[in-house]
Amino acid sequence: MKLPRHRTIARVLESDAQFAEWTQRHRRETALTLALRKHLPRPLAERIRVTEALGSVLEIAAGGGAIAATLRQRVPELRAALARDGWDFTEIRIRVQVAGIGSAGAKSPPRRAWDSADAAPLFDLADRLSDGPLKSALTRWSRRARGR
Repeated sequence: MKLPRHRTIARVLESDAQFAEWTQRHRRETALTLALRKHLPRPLAERIRVTEALGSVLEIAAGGGAIAATLRQRVPELRAALARDGWDFTEIRIRVQVAGIGSAGAKSPPRRAWDSADAAPLFDLADRLSDGPLKSALTRWSRRARGR
């Protein structure tokens, strides 16, 4: 029985039409993001990324409202700079995309430290293991944890 040939992920991404389209889109958006960042001050550039570039419309995601407002003021300057770099867009849209904010009630309680009772199964395992590095490491840890 002949086993099927496996393909690397890179080959799948190149050969499948849908994946190839996504990969090409990702590369274009990354190149546009880098081109935009060249024309912006570093604190601003680090907080933006291109999310879509369809036809003559460029969409940029900003990491906050103040960043988006500053970008909106610079749209004519950015459009001209991109045109000089070979990217021709008639419209640049800015949207705010704030990184995930966790809800206040979703915090997990702080983890308590292990005590000897919690570690008892590991101490028992150390007693049953044959001589070796794992047994010696568990034995040393057991002595330190029990204060001996």
